[in-house]
Amino acid sequence: MVNTVELKKVNLSNGETMAYREAGLGEKTLLLIHGNMSSSKHWDIFIDEIKDKYKIFAVDMRGFGESSYKNPINSLNDFAKDIEEFLNIMNIESCSAIGWSTGGGVSLELAANCPDKIEKVVLIESVGVKGYPIYKKDKDGNPT
Repeated sequence: MVNTVELKKVNLSNGETMAYREAGLGEKTLLLIHGNMSSSKHWDIFIDEIKDKYKIFAVDMRGFGESSYKNPINSLNDFAKDIEEFLNIMNIESCSAIGWSTGGGVSLELAANCPDKIEKVVLIESVGVKGYPIYKKDKDGNPT
């Protein structure tokens, strides 16, 4: 079996298309979530190093890489909800999430949303648990 990295896409129920890179032959599944102003492509060297040991899914979050951007993002949880649906579509029952920068905040949201699917979270230079301001918010945390 050839162990290559393939770029694929799935359609989400919110009308978005999520692109992802799939590779690996291992039994354990890793979900790689990129940082701001990047894409799944930025994981390529890392994927090459670990693809013989793990099954890997590196997603392009909404508005990044090859994924669509039809619906605005209001919070990191919007990204997490997209990825949660991706996990369901792909029948991924259990994985470890590795999040870099913005992807770290998204990984934390994802783990909070579906703790039964996320075994471990690894954060690499992650944003804080509150993320960072994409826009101004009122005293209740709602976009203004």
